Amino acid sequence: MMYITSIVFTLIAWGAGLLLDANIHFGDPQGFLCLRVLLPVLAMGLCLLRAMKENKRDGDK
Repeated sequence: MMYITSIVFTLIAWGAGLLLDANIHFGDPQGFLCLRVLLPVLAMGLCLLRAMKENKRDGDK
């Protein structure tokens, strides 16, 4: 179940980053803020941290 949750949240974050990159016009010569890369990395990192926290909590019992 953890894998499906991670995949879903990462894809949602990628879609949100893609929409934001397309609609926010920043003065960068490339024309985007790389949010389509940053947001999925953050989402996957948060999913991994949550899984590690739950794993540690289950190990303490």
